[in-house]
Amino acid sequence: MALLISNQDIEQVLDMKTCLDAIEEGIKEYYRGDAVCRPRIDVWAPSGDPQGYYQWGSMEGTSKRFGVFATRIKSDIAYWPTSASGVKTQGKYCQRPGLFCGLILIFSTENGEPLAIMNDGHLQHLRVGATGGIAAKYLSSEDADTVAMIGSGGMAWSHALAFAEVRRIKRFQVYSPTQANREAFATKLAERLGIEVIPVASAEAAVKGAQIVSACTDATVPVIPGRAVEAGAFICTVKGSMELDRSCAERVRSFYTFAPNTENAGESFGKSVSPAQKISGSHRAYVAGQPEDLARIPEIEREGGFDKRKVMSFKELFSGANLGRRDGEEILGVGGNQIQGIQFASVGGATYRLIKEKGLGREFPTEWLLQDIRN
Repeated sequence: MALLISNQDIEQVLDMKTCLDAIEEGIKEYYRGDAVCRPRIDVWAPSGDPQGYYQWGSMEGTSKRFGVFATRIKSDIAYWPTSASGVKTQGKYCQRPGLFCGLILIFSTENGEPLAIMNDGHLQHLRVGATGGIAAKYLSSEDADTVAMIGSGGMAWSHALAFAEVRRIKRFQVYSPTQANREAFATKLAERLGIEVIPVASAEAAVKGAQIVSACTDATVPVIPGRAVEAGAFICTVKGSMELDRSCAERVRSFYTFAPNTENAGESFGKSVSPAQKISGSHRAYVAGQPEDLARIPEIEREGGFDKRKVMSFKELFSGANLGRRDGEEILGVGGNQIQGIQFASVGGATYRLIKEKGLGREFPTEWLLQDIRN
């Protein structure tokens, strides 16, 4: 029997500690050659929404530890509203605003059978936060105790949980353009972690005194004010260099990627050939549309203009070829992970095992997904 696994099922078994362990081991499997992944690829096509564009994303990988292959697929209509503060952002929906479609398909690498179909929402946020937490574990100062959180959504929440797992955090300083959102986030996080969480009125106020700076936004413009970042800080972004302003890009000594080869680290750190590719960032994008269709997609300027000679791979750090942080003054960063398939295989495999142990999920006949006609 195969399983249908909901976000509610996953919330009952999956925590940040499990994610951190699963992904770090998955990354090391990948570097050893025991696992493989294909980074995310996007497909863009004109949609029926005159303000939007259809965007499909997929990524896949394997986990030797859990004996699974996973593919994560997502189907969205992307659109680009301007926030109340005047910042251009990217929104998305499936069918209608407020609904989303993201699925993880799990298969056995032992006999090829389909094992599960999962909602990706809860797992998706945790796997991104956990990867940021792994980077903080190796690149932030060991005594880091103050975090600047720019953004107050689900990704910001999972990053906060991850940082609290890997460092003895005493204080979060949270900024997002909407006052009600940052205040609600601060109240909820303080209750969850039992530490001080302060909502602040600007990104500059957030980064002041912070040894960890995290940007988890839907903005399509830089949000980290580089001149205000403290010496010795570790910077974590979810959009490669898009969230860095020019001064921030200049001050960062090294910007790490989980891609094993920095020559193929993606477009996160350089120029892209199309607006869609710039939005997709480190993900390859295939785009359909006539000129009038393509005009819907906004031009994104990457102010950071990141010097790719600064890009380092975690593979070098794990092998000892790169020492990581050398002193307390240098600013290090991470972004453009390029291991999405490893993340979903590792955390998906761990989640499937825990779901089976707890007897959760809804069973359905595996035969529904099989056939006797050779494919």
